Amino acid sequence: MSANEEKLRSWLIELIMYFREEMKKLSIEEQKAVSKSVNDLSEPCQLLVIWAKEPEFQINIITHLNNFKDMLIEIYGPVENSKLIQYIENEVLKSSIIQAIGRELVEDFLANALGDLRYHYNSLMDPLKPCICTKARIRDDPSTAGWVIIGNLQGYDAKKVASNCIESIVSIARERSTPPREEKVILQGFGTYIYPPIWIGEIPKRTFKEKVIATSFRVYEGRIVLTETYKNRPLIVMKDGYIAIGESDKQKAQEFLNEIMSILLLRGIPANAVREVDLGTAVFTETSQSFGWSPLSSRALLYERLSDYFVSIRRISINEENMRKAIKLAELLTSDNRMKTLLSLFLEAYTYFQNTEYKQSLIIGWVILEDFYIKDLWTSQVSKVTSDKHRLSKLESWKVDARLEALNISGVLTNEEFALLMEIKDSRNEAVHKGKTPSKEICEKCLKYISKAVQEHVGRYVAMKFSEL
Repeated sequence: MSANEEKLRSWLIELIMYFREEMKKLSIEEQKAVSKSVNDLSEPCQLLVIWAKEPEFQINIITHLNNFKDMLIEIYGPVENSKLIQYIENEVLKSSIIQAIGRELVEDFLANALGDLRYHYNSLMDPLKPCICTKARIRDDPSTAGWVIIGNLQGYDAKKVASNCIESIVSIARERSTPPREEKVILQGFGTYIYPPIWIGEIPKRTFKEKVIATSFRVYEGRIVLTETYKNRPLIVMKDGYIAIGESDKQKAQEFLNEIMSILLLRGIPANAVREVDLGTAVFTETSQSFGWSPLSSRALLYERLSDYFVSIRRISINEENMRKAIKLAELLTSDNRMKTLLSLFLEAYTYFQNTEYKQSLIIGWVILEDFYIKDLWTSQVSKVTSDKHRLSKLESWKVDARLEALNISGVLTNEEFALLMEIKDSRNEAVHKGKTPSKEICEKCLKYISKAVQEHVGRYVAMKFSEL
């Protein structure tokens, strides 16, 4: 055994002895909390230390195995970082202590610990100060915990480390003895991120250093900017574009959120339809937030808690008032079933186009043009000619080709509009009847046309509503 190993062993024994002396001073209730703590060094206790160098760090596994002697200490290293993984596989994982704990559990802990250390020791970041940076539970029975130490444990005062462990245990005991305060639930339902990504308010500036080390906007994490109601349900919007509604039925929640997405799109803010896979459970209390999410969702990267690469995603800035107006307008417009259907189709056509699903986009786009734009234009014109219900009924039976011809001949549709609508119709027919995928160009023309048609339709509806007030 080297001199360095012997010094570390002596330090660890000193730590255990100090801990046990302080533990004797605890009350019975406080001592009960010891076995549930990651700071437990009570008897029987075994330690396994993995010691790396250049840069230096240690991983300390603490367990309580009844069939192993108390204060059994195994020290592996110090070993160079470049050789560490192979060394752990070939030497450390063969330890009888690890076999007794469960090799797979230890492997998972070590993999996570080394991943965190790799991030902490980024060569472009400021040098780290020595610290015990992580303490984690590995297993409940036998009680096993892992400590990750930046630097060397011998650089610490063993007595102070033991005191800190005891203080943590006392704190846990006090929390358990205090009955938890029942928190008021503000919202319980489903939520997701608005996509493409948005930011409510001015997007925060980042320094060059923050960009290099991928510092995300976590300083704003969890910040609620809007608390509204939507169709008698609580609605919350956060600064990073997360939106949640207090609706327990997932399909209904999806429907409500898509109503808001359609209005954002209508107001010139790109927004894709929310799919069922995009929705996760959402619970907001007075002091906490809890989100569920699916890794299969295209919005998964927007969960800041999951990825530091999130900062590379471009965002659109929206002020609070614009977001609030979109919510209120969605509630007003979707109270009319026909308007609700139109907005839903518009959102779907746009989403399919953005996902390069051109066939689906064109088919839905033509539904809007035929059932809302051309039909409404036709009804408006023929009602100017006659009010006879029988004659109107006959005119209503005209097919779309005949309607387009008549609207063009009468000057209601220009030659350019007529030609474009016929081109869209022909492409739609080829897609439906021949399975042919339309070109991006014709789909883009269709989307622009229906966008204009939807804007006009909504404008007329809103004007009518104002006239009724």
